[in-house]
Amino acid sequence: MKILFLTQTTQKGPASRYRVYQYIDYLRENDIQCDISSALPDSCYEFFYQNTNIFKKILLLPLIFVRRIRDLFRVNNYECVFIQRDILPQLFPIFETLIYKLNKNIIFDFDDAIFLIPPQRNKAFYFLRDNQAIQKIISLSSQIIVGNDYLKQYALKFNKQVELIPTAIDTKKWIKADKETQDKRKIIIGWIGTRHNLFYLNMLKSVFKQLSEKHDICLHIISDANFKIKGIDINNIPWAIKTELEEVQKFDIAIAPLRDDAWGKGKCGLKALQCMACSIPTVCSEDGVYKQIIVDNLNGFLAKNEKQWLSRISLLINSPKLRVKIGQAGREIVEADYSRGLNAIKLKQVIEKFKEK
Repeated sequence: MKILFLTQTTQKGPASRYRVYQYIDYLRENDIQCDISSALPDSCYEFFYQNTNIFKKILLLPLIFVRRIRDLFRVNNYECVFIQRDILPQLFPIFETLIYKLNKNIIFDFDDAIFLIPPQRNKAFYFLRDNQAIQKIISLSSQIIVGNDYLKQYALKFNKQVELIPTAIDTKKWIKADKETQDKRKIIIGWIGTRHNLFYLNMLKSVFKQLSEKHDICLHIISDANFKIKGIDINNIPWAIKTELEEVQKFDIAIAPLRDDAWGKGKCGLKALQCMACSIPTVCSEDGVYKQIIVDNLNGFLAKNEKQWLSRISLLINSPKLRVKIGQAGREIVEADYSRGLNAIKLKQVIEKFKEK
């Protein structure tokens, strides 16, 4: 069978990379012909997604329109069309509606609460926002795929054909590193994420200051922007697809703070899962999807306030044996429930519903 994937970004974008691109080889090996079309080419990724100037972003909209109009001329050549997130984020679902008129076999996949305005963003970006865009796309789609149960419950309001496929990790690639050769003078506490999520780290500024007073630590922040706290040893590491695994493997302890709000409930825990796959003990907020991934003090730690963040990280700093124990248990849960191999099978089964339909 043949399927057309319309992705929001190229492999540089984490959502597209983990929701689509990592499965393509498996699907092709199982006699599913996959064609992929991203909204923008690689060369435009940084300009569009890391630019804070709305007027500069608008300059690329004509290119998105041209690429998607081109796609419209071929959507009826496929058994189904897989749309990864909305084509024109937060805007009117023009292209989804046109695709539906040409090919009603639409799979719509999303892994964030994209029906909301993201926090800490310039509201000027959303002056043309269509508040009902996502529910309209969900309603006209034949199949919905979501990344966690909160998103599933939202989608079920508008469509009963909803499948939960969590964001998954390639457990053959994301593995524990040999740290014996690393300089162990400092305990490395690490975080990985985009610039749009750096604000979550502000929740832990006091925790970092208290930890640094008692322990020899260094924060490793892997991102596309810098994070600074006066008096704290911070190593800002530019994110790159070629180096992210190597840099994450350097962590001794990983952290994943999150706010208890609607946007936070839509998060699918990718960054924590990456670290857990590498057998790195991970401390997460007691919010959102982390409550499903983490069993406190078994395969990770959950923290709901400053006192708990401080005590749980301190416990891991002081006990290398505990770090190993928690890290191994974290790896096991990723292998059991969040592996690429397991979830590739689920995705294949969903796609094959449309075979010769």
